[in-house]
Amino acid sequence: MEKIILGIDPGTHRLGVGVIKKSGSSVKLISAETLQAPNKASLYDRLSDLYEKLDLLLDKFHPHEVAIEDIFVSENPRSAFQIGIARGVVFALCIKHGIKLFEYAPSQVKQTVTGHGRADKEQVRKMAGILVGSPLETGLDASDAVAIAVCHASQTRLKSLLSC
Repeated sequence: MEKIILGIDPGTHRLGVGVIKKSGSSVKLISAETLQAPNKASLYDRLSDLYEKLDLLLDKFHPHEVAIEDIFVSENPRSAFQIGIARGVVFALCIKHGIKLFEYAPSQVKQTVTGHGRADKEQVRKMAGILVGSPLETGLDASDAVAIAVCHASQTRLKSLLSC
């Protein structure tokens, strides 16, 4: 069965989006892009802009499932809080469109895609491109989103194999 999976690397200025088609054990890249919000806009206006752009992509690709990266809390709690708000926008859109949403920790995505949970973004970009059969010549937000979609495809395949 073919399945369209949309991966999201959340952010309040840039939101990475990767769309793949999963067919059996293979995955193919459909689209990878970074949605950019206006730099000088308020948080509300940036989120509103990203909401509208992502809403259009959900209408365009009609994904069966959405995968999003879980929050990584670093030295800046304010940044983590704002990313949490951006994730809320994605959750709301998935509810609106009736699409099931799955969450993955950054280390799980890296482990699944590269075999190492502490891989850097360039390693993730390179391996995600290999796995989808197309070099990713996109920004790091978009390549991370593709990696998140690939991680979800891999995890759902593993779960289906284990349930037999």
